[in-house]
Amino acid sequence: MEIIRLNPSYIDDLIELWSQSFAFPYEQVSTWVNEKSIRNCIGAIENNKLVSALSIIPMEGYVRGELFSFSGIGGVATLPEKRGKNYVHYLLREAIRISKENGSTFSSLYPFSFEFYRTFGWELGGFQKRYRRKTYSIPKFPEMEKVKRIPLEDWKLIKPVYDKFSKNFSGSIKRTDERWESLIFRTRTLTYLYIYEDKEIEGYLLYSVEKTNINRIVVREMITLNTSAYKGFLSLFSRQAMTIEEVEWTAPLDDPLPFILPNPRGECSIEPTFMIRVIDVERALSSLKYDENINIKIALKIKDEHGEWNDGIWNLEIENGKGNLEKKDGLEYDIAININTLSQIITGTISPKTAYNLGYIEVNNFNALNDFNKLFSEYPTFCWDYF
Repeated sequence: MEIIRLNPSYIDDLIELWSQSFAFPYEQVSTWVNEKSIRNCIGAIENNKLVSALSIIPMEGYVRGELFSFSGIGGVATLPEKRGKNYVHYLLREAIRISKENGSTFSSLYPFSFEFYRTFGWELGGFQKRYRRKTYSIPKFPEMEKVKRIPLEDWKLIKPVYDKFSKNFSGSIKRTDERWESLIFRTRTLTYLYIYEDKEIEGYLLYSVEKTNINRIVVREMITLNTSAYKGFLSLFSRQAMTIEEVEWTAPLDDPLPFILPNPRGECSIEPTFMIRVIDVERALSSLKYDENINIKIALKIKDEHGEWNDGIWNLEIENGKGNLEKKDGLEYDIAININTLSQIITGTISPKTAYNLGYIEVNNFNALNDFNKLFSEYPTFCWDYF
């Protein structure tokens, strides 16, 4: 077995692999793979045949309001008859190495199994609320008057809204035009784009109508910069109650819907979403901006079985809002932590004290734990993009 970076000669093999593994028609999968995208893929070759593959997608994403280089891991698949031979294990280890080589600071993915990817250092990074509401139960607000439909081709008008809102969430992706077009034009069937405009655009709504046993709106993306825009789009749902029975959408955990509706009762579930991993601890902790009033030193013992460059004892020094991380093997450590939990703490999924209470970190110096907690309070996490 050999691990290689794929080239265009493997396009047909990769389409066949993904089509069979994900149960999508060959014709549909063929639209995902081209001479450019396949160069982001690595594969396991056995007897001159591609038997397993994944893609390493270069992206930029936000962590605590700062922009970092990300690698998105997707398309992880093995031919059914070749499963159970640990091909994906080898591919993921290589993906971590390549991500570091490419300069990525973080990596994220959407797992088929949280337990499986946790073995390689990725950890739960975010949640979402999923709402389902009967359209007749949603009030009509006067803000509807500032809602208007625009052609899908005018999608560039909504980019500033996404850019302004998304940077408030760790794990969100800075979108390229190519990614925007993939979102907007995934399907044109019964698909509509609306904006809320009051002097300037303050929100947008992209949705499709599904006609199954009931007519329902499935929101592909709704981002609002204020409550007025949210009320406007809720009213749009309500005004379609004669023909649309139900609407479904997802939102971050801090979404204010229960405080907007007169009756907050309704179907709402909380779902885990993406996983995240620090690829380069030194770059991550040295690049973040810190409170200028905090000047501390913490000795961290970091365990990373698949990123040896992260593994070891590090001295983290914060001074005047800047961080410096230096490897100090043999130093007496204050806190011992694995890369999984450190990834959650840095991005804001959990705080250091929560991690300690859960038994995920070892503490030799509780003053250091208090300092660590000052540096990394919980922070909103969310990602609108799948890959």
